[in-house]
Amino acid sequence: MASERARRGCGDRGNISLFVVLLLPALLLAAGLVLDGGRQIQARREAHGVAAAAARAGVQLSPDEVYGGGLDAGSAASRARAELGRLGGRGSVAVNGTTVTVTVSAGVDYVLLPGSGSVSQQASASPVDGINGALP
Repeated sequence: MASERARRGCGDRGNISLFVVLLLPALLLAAGLVLDGGRQIQARREAHGVAAAAARAGVQLSPDEVYGGGLDAGSAASRARAELGRLGGRGSVAVNGTTVTVTVSAGVDYVLLPGSGSVSQQASASPVDGINGALP
C-alpha cells in the first residue's frame, strides 16, 4: 500500500510550484492595479475637493465688492490662490466674468506598479445672492 502511494505521487512533483511561479506575476499585477488604481482615484478626489474649495473661496465677495456691484477679478483670483496655497494644492486660477475656475494638478506615487502618475481636476464657481440664487 505504501509503495502504491509513492508511485502515484511520484509523477506530480513540482506541479504546484510551477503553478505558483506562473501565477505570481499575474497576482502581483492585479494587486498593483487595485492598490495603485485606488491611490489614483483618491488623489483625483482630493484634487477636485481642493479645486472646488478654492473656487468657492474666490467667489466669496468682500464688502467692497458687494456694495460695488460685482466680483473684482483680481481680488477673486488672489482669494482663490490663497485658499489653494492654504490647502497645499498647486494649480492655476482663471477668472472669466463672474466665474472663477481653478485647475489643480497632483502627483501619485505608485506602490506596486513602476513609476508614478499625475491627475488634474477642475472646478468652477460663480457668486450667488439671495434665496433664488440671482447674481449680485
